[in-house]
Amino acid sequence: MTGLNINATRFTDKSLTFCFYVSGHGWGHATRANQIILDILNLPAKHKVYVISTASNFIFQGVIQVGAIYRHADIDAGVVQPLPYTVDRQQTIKNLKSFLSRRSSIIENEVKWLQQVHADCVICDAPFLPCAAAAKVNIPAVISSNFTFDEVYMGLCEGDELDNEIHTMVQGIITDYQHADLLIRLPGAIRIPSFDNTTGLVPIIHCSETRRQKGIITNGKTQSLLPYTTLAPIQSNSFVRRIIDVPLVFRKFRRPREEVLEEMRIPKEIYESHKILLLSFGGQLLGQDGWMDDKDPLPAGWICIVCAAPESIPMPDRFYRAAKDAYVPDLTNACDVLLGKLGYGTCSECIGHSTPFVYVPRPQFIEEHGLLKLMTDQGSAVELSREDFEGGNWAQALERASRMSGTCKDPLSKVPHNGGEIAAQSIEWFVTEWKASQKKKQPKVMLTTAAPATSAAPQSANSVLFRTLAS
Repeated sequence: MTGLNINATRFTDKSLTFCFYVSGHGWGHATRANQIILDILNLPAKHKVYVISTASNFIFQGVIQVGAIYRHADIDAGVVQPLPYTVDRQQTIKNLKSFLSRRSSIIENEVKWLQQVHADCVICDAPFLPCAAAAKVNIPAVISSNFTFDEVYMGLCEGDELDNEIHTMVQGIITDYQHADLLIRLPGAIRIPSFDNTTGLVPIIHCSETRRQKGIITNGKTQSLLPYTTLAPIQSNSFVRRIIDVPLVFRKFRRPREEVLEEMRIPKEIYESHKILLLSFGGQLLGQDGWMDDKDPLPAGWICIVCAAPESIPMPDRFYRAAKDAYVPDLTNACDVLLGKLGYGTCSECIGHSTPFVYVPRPQFIEEHGLLKLMTDQGSAVELSREDFEGGNWAQALERASRMSGTCKDPLSKVPHNGGEIAAQSIEWFVTEWKASQKKKQPKVMLTTAAPATSAAPQSANSVLFRTLAS
């Protein structure tokens, strides 16, 4: 039996090839994946990173410029959203059936490509077929996300005949996801069925009473001693699967507020005397109708910056159009309140920049349950109904949000903001351990802990401990 203490302050010197598969559904997957990719590229070993997505390379330009290699591929079905806060259930399931009908050919293509580029690891946020392709190539797979699409599709069940089809397809999706041996679980997560079969939709990290008294867990809220590593309740026969809860992963602003606003040609006397609203729905275009009537929705003394507004829509008085390629974290940092939907990218960037958030609910998307808890615990959130949003009745919600701090005031509950670094280091060492285990006969990788396997002790923010046990 050999033991290995893996410390995130130590790094491997072997360059690896990571293939990061990113869902094309919305921008939240891409924005957080970009941050982790940047942190992987910044590791001393000078790893190679491919980013594979159905999304345009436009959203990946930042990581492409520093060395990531983009490849467009048909790797997920996503969800159909006619509006940023609605889901077309029928079309979503129709698209999923069509996608799964091509399952064999897609996996075959990915297997060939992974072999061609000599991939060392597949990372998924959060397509499922690449996990199955990785297994066929005999390389490790990682899920890095706050949700997976099996749970999203299950959330579309409505008690009709379509439910049977959904259940059948979801079971196959879970099986594909189960080829991953590591889950990098982001804050605001919901249950991820391939790793955790507990009944609660929003996971709660449990720990011993001793650690609770020390303030590590307060009322079920994680705090600054992340990452928190546990054994996954659902295991495989060859490699012990783990869940690592990491700190917040988000993109940070690059330019000062004044520079951003002046570039938009907003006069200084205006932005210094008015509150600023950022209208942003995660990169999804606002339609020609349904987002603003003739009624002026802004309170007195406010202006609004609009992201992704179609060029055909003229901006009313006190509204400013953001550039198509605007770096949204700069705008989030520059505004007083953000109005949008509960998506991971928006939530994390609001928390990271202490920006209060007014959200329009999207009840058909089950991810919202975890993200609303995240915003409640770590930021400031005010609900604005769809009817009030479309009717231009924004004033009361905006004024209420503007009086909030936008951040968690409890130091024992506040989640750190270095999740990208922790995720990158954890993935690097996971691959190192996985490869080491393959050199042994039927190895098992166990978490080093003094606690029972069902209640693993949390590790400090700069270390993750593993023990390799040779059978």
